[in-house]
Amino acid sequence: MIEIKGLWWPDDVGEKWRHALRHVRSLDYAIGRCLRRRTAVQAGGNVGLWPRRLSEAFGRVVTFEPDAVSRACLAMNVPASVEVRPEALGHAAHRVGLERASLGSHHVVAGDSIAVLPLDALCLGDVDLLQLDVEGYEWQALQGAVETIRRSSPIVQVELRQFAARYGGGDDEIVDWLDRLGYDLISEQPGNDAVFERRAA
Repeated sequence: MIEIKGLWWPDDVGEKWRHALRHVRSLDYAIGRCLRRRTAVQAGGNVGLWPRRLSEAFGRVVTFEPDAVSRACLAMNVPASVEVRPEALGHAAHRVGLERASLGSHHVVAGDSIAVLPLDALCLGDVDLLQLDVEGYEWQALQGAVETIRRSSPIVQVELRQFAARYGGGDDEIVDWLDRLGYDLISEQPGNDAVFERRAA
C-alpha cells in the first residue's frame, strides 16, 4: 500500500487516485436528497472514499468490498464507526470469483473465493441511501435488495456504464426495474452515476 493525500491506496493505483477523488463528489447530490440520514448502504467500497464521505452525513454506514487489497486500504481510510463487510452484494447467497484489475475495476467471474450476500438478508429497516458502484453487478445487487427498497424507500444511486452487459443485463433494465418499484431518475451525476428517488404516493 502507498499513502497519497493522506489516504492509503493499492501499490498499483498509478494516477487513478486523481479520478477517484473527483468521482466521490457525485455523492453530494444524493446525500442532499435524503430527508433523513440514518443508515447508508454502499457497495463497491474500494479504498473507502465513498463510505468515508457517507460517514460524515449518516448515523450508520455499511460498506461492502470483496477485494482484500482494496478492503485493507478501506479499513485504514474510514473511521471505526463504518461497518466494513467482505461480501459482494447480489441477488442471492452464493459464491463467485473476483477478477482484480486497476483501481475500482474489479469484477465478478465464475469461482468460489467470494461470498455473495443479498442485502435483504440483513433485514435493515432504516436505509435512507443505497449507493452501488460495482462494475456492472448493480442489477444483481438491486434484485437482492428489493425488500429493503420497498421497506425503506431510500434514495438510490447506481453507476450506469453499460457494464451490466457482461452479466447478461443492461442499464435500461435497471431503470425500468426501479420505475416499476415507483422510482424516477432525478439526476445524472458526473462519473455515470444515476440518482433515483421514489415518487410521492
